[in-house]
Amino acid sequence: MFVFYENLCMKAVNQSIGRAIRHKDDFAVIILLDNRYTNRANIRQNLPDWIRSRLSCYDSFAKAFSSVRQFFHNKQM
Repeated sequence: MFVFYENLCMKAVNQSIGRAIRHKDDFAVIILLDNRYTNRANIRQNLPDWIRSRLSCYDSFAKAFSSVRQFFHNKQM
């Protein structure tokens, strides 16, 4: 039963990600604030390949925020 609820939650996560990016030229930062994305491979496996290949994990907000700032800075260039 646990797997059913986990899959249902991951479906909602994937739908939310899809709402941020609709077109090939769109870009967005999606922040998943849950240590399960770091600690549990089965959770990451439920993310689309294109998200998994770009997934970054940080141990502090400052590092994550710096990465987000750099991402948008690079998009402006």
